[in-house]
Amino acid sequence: MAHNRSKLYQVLYLLGYAAASRISRKARTPLVCGFKVTGKCNLRCLHCPFIKDRDKKTDRLDFQAACGILEELYRKGVRIVIFEGGEPLLWKDPGTGKDISDLIEAAKKRFFFTGITTNGTRPLRGVEPDIIFISLDGLKETHDHIRGTSFESIISNIVKTGTRKKIIINICISRLNFMEVPELVRFLKGKVYGITVQFFYPYPEVENLSLSMVQKKQVLDELIGLKRKGYAVLDSYDCLTRLKDNSWRCHDFLIASVEADGKINYGCYLKNRVEEISCRDCGFAAHCEVSMAYDLRPGAIRAALDIFWGGYKGTF
Repeated sequence: MAHNRSKLYQVLYLLGYAAASRISRKARTPLVCGFKVTGKCNLRCLHCPFIKDRDKKTDRLDFQAACGILEELYRKGVRIVIFEGGEPLLWKDPGTGKDISDLIEAAKKRFFFTGITTNGTRPLRGVEPDIIFISLDGLKETHDHIRGTSFESIISNIVKTGTRKKIIINICISRLNFMEVPELVRFLKGKVYGITVQFFYPYPEVENLSLSMVQKKQVLDELIGLKRKGYAVLDSYDCLTRLKDNSWRCHDFLIASVEADGKINYGCYLKNRVEEISCRDCGFAAHCEVSMAYDLRPGAIRAALDIFWGGYKGTF
């Protein structure tokens, strides 16, 4: 399937998808999938609803089963897969000894883009996805309060990796860190490819760390200002503006997600994870961005091109 790595093939495929999915609802298949390969994690983040799965001693998916799921996702229409957790770098098949790097290699043979979302505490050598998303929620004191002592090891791993890999920092914004987000963006200048954000969602299992509408608007205005000044905030102006009141039209058919037990969900990320989904509280900027790209919003399309097709621009 080497042709899937061709930019021309990818563009033609997406153009065909855009046309077909507007003609027939049957063509509205998912394009993007977050694949939770494990519930195990070495941190205890205050906002994480998946902590209950972190101490499980064995992973439920072996390599063969995971590859089977990847093949099914591909057949269903998924073309971008992001491995998640828990901490995906902890995943290992005890039977074969294969680890996340083997899954990434298998995924890259199928999909247009393969990414991984990691807490960044483990070395990144030997891990070769197209994109590495690292969760960082503040400067040292704030981040370590939210996620546990890890800030220094994350920055060390980023510096050791340098420009060899495309690293994007993802900030989960809550009432614990929103005042520090602009300073964090400034601190990261030149250290990583770019920065994306999302907002805390009030899962019933965790303390409600949501921002007020006033606070949310404040931090989004600050991010828009930093983006205009040339800081590598990758979220589009459209997305940052629409997140203020969640005024975008959500096309959740574009999304799929896989649980650590192998169950595939189609539609909203929150489907089968909460009893009642609150669109008003949604802070998933990635869902906003992909929905607006589908609606042919130029800013969202440019953001997608930058995140997935863009080359490294930072310097240390």
